[in-house]
Amino acid sequence: MSSYRIHLSVNLTVKVFFGILYQAMKRNQIILLVVGILVVLISAIFFVSKGSKKDPSGEVKKPSPLTTKILINELPLAERPFTVLVPHATNRLFTFVTIGADKADAATLDLEYQSGDLLKGARASLEAPISNTFVKAIILGSCSTGGKCTFDTDLKSGTLKYKLHFPGQDVTHLLKGDFTFVSGQKNLPDGKVIYEPSKATAKDNLILLNSFGLPKTVEKETLMYPIVLSSTSDKTIAGTLTINQAGVTGAAIYDGTEYKDLKIAIKDNSLTIALNHKPWSMKADIVRDDEKGSKESVTLYLLGPIVLYK
Repeated sequence: MSSYRIHLSVNLTVKVFFGILYQAMKRNQIILLVVGILVVLISAIFFVSKGSKKDPSGEVKKPSPLTTKILINELPLAERPFTVLVPHATNRLFTFVTIGADKADAATLDLEYQSGDLLKGARASLEAPISNTFVKAIILGSCSTGGKCTFDTDLKSGTLKYKLHFPGQDVTHLLKGDFTFVSGQKNLPDGKVIYEPSKATAKDNLILLNSFGLPKTVEKETLMYPIVLSSTSDKTIAGTLTINQAGVTGAAIYDGTEYKDLKIAIKDNSLTIALNHKPWSMKADIVRDDEKGSKESVTLYLLGPIVLYK
């Protein structure tokens, strides 16, 4: 009898043990299931929130304006800012001037130029809101944090890349054009414009360039791009301008107030213009990084732009 009770007690103990174990396994399965569901939910929330980050105002962040689709030189002439590079008497820097970029909400400038056999460059951002006349002095060289500067020599030619984004547009406009330091190279890199200075002008510090836009609109349809010669003085700029462009019927030059017709000689697909003109001028204040950030008031001298009529 006693052995039967012992056997029964053992059986009950085993059944209770396995019953508890079974319930525990069931509970563990439920816990594991709940944990699994929570992991899936947390992961989903993480990826959704990562894919639609919001700024403090609660709006979904959009791509940076200057990382959108880029259109090269497709901005209509009337909407392009008038943009020039003007030499400085020291030849240590030049002044970047852009007029009419105030409608853009973002803009960047990239410059590349040849100094001897080396390719040099500079980059700048125009902070919004952009002033209607934006001026910035750009060093032709580099300066250390201690203020010691080295300057580039044997300057030849370069390329200006000007990115502009306008509100409400899903594209960025890139204006790309050439410039040349006349004392080092007489033609623009694209081969379309050649300036041969007269003996009286040969030693002057001049820059020949594509100005992208115009300081004042023209009524007639134009070809190619506007051409400017910038200088460090009000001295008459003389010489011969040769332009390789077909279909030109006339040309005009801006004198600071209005456009005046130019005499042109056309042969085959090129034309020549005899220059003997005084430049017009504008005042500007610049910050000279080559002089530890000192300010300077300068007069900028410009011949043109010269426009070609279709």
